[in-house]
Amino acid sequence: MTEEKIKFLNNVIKPWEILNKQLSFPFSVNTSVSDFTNSATNLSVSIKHFPENSHNLKPKQLIVESGSYKIISDLADSLKHGRLSSENRQCGVFVGSMFERNPNGLVRFLRNTINIKHATYGECDFMEISRESALFVASKVNFRSDWNPQILNNNGEFSNKIHVHASITNQVAWKSMTMQFVEFSEDGTYKKVDLNSTIEFTLTVDKKLTIPK
Repeated sequence: MTEEKIKFLNNVIKPWEILNKQLSFPFSVNTSVSDFTNSATNLSVSIKHFPENSHNLKPKQLIVESGSYKIISDLADSLKHGRLSSENRQCGVFVGSMFERNPNGLVRFLRNTINIKHATYGECDFMEISRESALFVASKVNFRSDWNPQILNNNGEFSNKIHVHASITNQVAWKSMTMQFVEFSEDGTYKKVDLNSTIEFTLTVDKKLTIPK
């Protein structure tokens, strides 16, 4: 195995798979700052710069070939450098908890999400965009493998109760959480919906977790 292939496995594939698994647990995660947003920053930077570091392929050459790579490139620069000179490229991330609602108004936890908010392209799912970008980069650097990334969704029982836990494991402070409700549609995708039902919500918080006032 070449050094280049090891780096792609270590810097792109492994972090994506670890983050994918971590997001599948029913934790209440602070919306703006957490281990998840930090992981998204590092993964974005790795995906953006891997082609340049390994094959001298400049991001400016690649963004015209892939919309997902362009978004990841903008995200990497925004998270790394802050305010960009081009407002159209500016973007950020926030974390939310996604719940599936069935026709009877019952819900179940699907996964936590990292959402990209892009000045031009609007809101999109980081795990989807990073997956597409990583596969695009793999094709450009001739990385051949059987990697077939699948975003993990839970399939537990539907209920009229939601229980989530704010853990110090993946954040140092908890201020708020964002909840998203979706419905599985006939085309095999999840569509955002309103809850439109009464659900009992329970949140537990680690004693060591900082709660800003």
